[in-house]
Amino acid sequence: MDYETAEQDTSCLPEPLTRKNADGEILQRGPVVDRQIQEALKLDPKDLRRRSEIRDKESPDFLKEESLVYLIRHYRRVGNEGVVNALSKSLLSRCSTWIYGRLYKLGADAAKEGHLEVVKQLFVQILDLGSDKGDFLQVRFWVVLERRHTTPVFNNPLKQLKFGQNSIPLTSLEGYDSEDTNALVRPQSIESEVIEKDLIRAALSQLREPLRSVYLLRHYYGWPIEDQDSNVQTISRHFNKTPRTIRNWFTEAEKCLEAWREENRDE
Repeated sequence: MDYETAEQDTSCLPEPLTRKNADGEILQRGPVVDRQIQEALKLDPKDLRRRSEIRDKESPDFLKEESLVYLIRHYRRVGNEGVVNALSKSLLSRCSTWIYGRLYKLGADAAKEGHLEVVKQLFVQILDLGSDKGDFLQVRFWVVLERRHTTPVFNNPLKQLKFGQNSIPLTSLEGYDSEDTNALVRPQSIESEVIEKDLIRAALSQLREPLRSVYLLRHYYGWPIEDQDSNVQTISRHFNKTPRTIRNWFTEAEKCLEAWREENRDE
C-alpha cells in the first residue's frame, strides 16, 4: 500500500470530528487511525471485510477499533448495510470476551444480560449519525466502552439483584466487599464478619425508603448523584428527582444513621 498516495487522495480523507472535549477543543483522531481510514476507503468491500477480521495488532493491515467505528458509520451513511454488518461483527468479536471479563462477577445470567445491554448501547452510539456521540469512540474506543457502557452496567444493581419500586432489599448486602460501609459499623476482627453484616443491616433497617436505597446506591454501588454524561446512570436519574432532592435525602439518611450509632455505641 502506498501510504503517501493514500494520504494525498482527498476523496478518501475521513470527515473531521465535531465533538469538543472539556476544554472546548475539537477531538482529533490519532494519525494512525486517520491513515487506516484512508487506506480502508480505497478497498473494495471484500478486501475491507477480510482486513477487518485481522486480529494481529502487529500486522500492517490491522484496523484499530477507532478506525472500525468510523468505517461502520461511513458505510451506514452511504447505505451499504452488508459492509456495516461485516464490520460490526468484527468489532463485536473483539469486544465480547473483554465485556464478559468485566461482568462475570454478576453471575452467568446477569453477565449475559449485561453483555447484551452493553452491546446495544455501544452500537446505538456508533450508529447515531444525527449527532456527534460517536466521535469519542474514534479517539479512545476502549475508554468509552469501559467508562460509559460496561462500568455503568456493572454498577447497576438491577443487574445484580432483583428489586422493584426503586427499593433495594437488605439481603443485597450478602457478600458485600465495599469499603464505603465504614460510615456505618465495622468490627475490628475478621472473625466478626457475620456480626458486621448483621449490624449494617440493623442500621440500614432504620432508614425509610427511599433513603435506604439512596444510601446504598451511593455508598455500596458507587453511583454518582449526578453526571453531565447522559450515558452514566445516576441516582438523580434513577429516582427522577433533582440532585438537590437526592442530597437532601442523603443528608437525612446520614442523620438517621448517626442517631442509630449514638444509641448503640455502648452495646
